[in-house]
Amino acid sequence: MLALSLTLSSNAQQPATASSEPHQMLVTKAGFLAIDTPKGWVQREGPGLAFFLPEGIKSKDAQVWMYISAAPIGPNEEDKDSNSYIQSDISEFKKRFKNATVTKEEPLVLPEVKQTVSVYTFQSGETHNAYEQIIYIQDVGRDWLLALSANNSDSFQRSKQAFYEFAKSYRGSILMGSAEDKH
Repeated sequence: MLALSLTLSSNAQQPATASSEPHQMLVTKAGFLAIDTPKGWVQREGPGLAFFLPEGIKSKDAQVWMYISAAPIGPNEEDKDSNSYIQSDISEFKKRFKNATVTKEEPLVLPEVKQTVSVYTFQSGETHNAYEQIIYIQDVGRDWLLALSANNSDSFQRSKQAFYEFAKSYRGSILMGSAEDKH
């Protein structure tokens, strides 16, 4: 997995933000993502295109983590649009976990790109990945999936605010190559 983080700064006039930190650009095999590392979290080796853990926590000890993945969407793909992809994601989850529940949450507004995105909470009924919330961000030829996964309700609930702030920092992407090469 290629994932490296670049920090961008610009002399251009930018709107005031809650942080004086420069914005980041994540480089993944699927393209460049203008999204900031979640505050209080660090990028580590793991699943997806980028994987994050709370500061000071080792992967083997993690009760909660975040990751980014992507799904190809479009006329030449199995899923023609974001809604069909989300429905297939839900269907596959329910097939995989017999006690699964899926809840559609209130949509989330991403202020930097002026986009309202779908948010779903998946509960497996098992101890590993017991809770997962996915934010589906529509992009050209793909959906970006931002995921918050946790082994228990307390870790999940404590991390949701950082997860939402992470999603709200999304400022777009630059795709490299064709969509079918990137999933």
